[in-house]
Amino acid sequence: MKRAVLPLVTLGLLVMVAADRLSLASGSMTSDPVIQGPSDTRSGTVALDSLGSDGGRSGATSAAPIADVPKTPTLDRLARLAVRQQLSRMAGLTYLDSLIVSTDSVVRRWPDRNGTPLRVSIIEGGPSGYQPRMMGHVREALGLWEGAGLGVRFATVADTLAAEILVRWIDHFDFDRAGQTDLTWDQAGRVRKASILLALRTNTGVVLPDGALLTVAVHEVGHALGLPHSSDSSDVMFPATRIGALSDRDRRTAQLLYQLPTGPVRDLARAP
Repeated sequence: MKRAVLPLVTLGLLVMVAADRLSLASGSMTSDPVIQGPSDTRSGTVALDSLGSDGGRSGATSAAPIADVPKTPTLDRLARLAVRQQLSRMAGLTYLDSLIVSTDSVVRRWPDRNGTPLRVSIIEGGPSGYQPRMMGHVREALGLWEGAGLGVRFATVADTLAAEILVRWIDHFDFDRAGQTDLTWDQAGRVRKASILLALRTNTGVVLPDGALLTVAVHEVGHALGLPHSSDSSDVMFPATRIGALSDRDRRTAQLLYQLPTGPVRDLARAP
């Protein structure tokens, strides 16, 4: 039964995607400002056993006000309503329903690329204690999400200026956190850049073992793709995850995210 759900979702979302594209083509988003999101729900802290808990920093910086968007056409409003209804129906199988109650209620992901991979630059070195094998944790994390069936591919590049996702290591954070992802997106919800920081130690100086480094990398790559936190401890996107592998819910959530049109979920015409 569960395998049949996503194909049905795909059919049900065809109208929404078409409406979203018609709205963009009509010029309602002709000048999309770039928005920097330093943490929000898509920047993660991974707590491992006694190594920490979710720092969150939710609300530290807010996105540009959605109220600045021109009046939403009726067709676009219906599409957004359909997205909200679909998120609610899939609540038991995914954790994207958290978008409905988030501060900005925006479906935020990389735009469709027709097979073109996202360019990832992994900066080696940096803090003392870095080992070349640690790059392998990031590569493994990228491979896990690439194989999750959401249609996103990655290609590592040496040129940091050409990279869309930048990964680097630091010794530690000054607060209880092991990783952080910062996203840059436009007002239509299309992610343009992602920057991932991975710590080698906790804020108390405890060296993170390889298993923990991999877990943090998988979690942060999920945020770089646009995924929110999960409330289920069996998912890799749980804020205090101890799991370095993707759960079925992680996969379904990522697949659903990349089937939905980007942009605000709430009804803009009725927003206060």
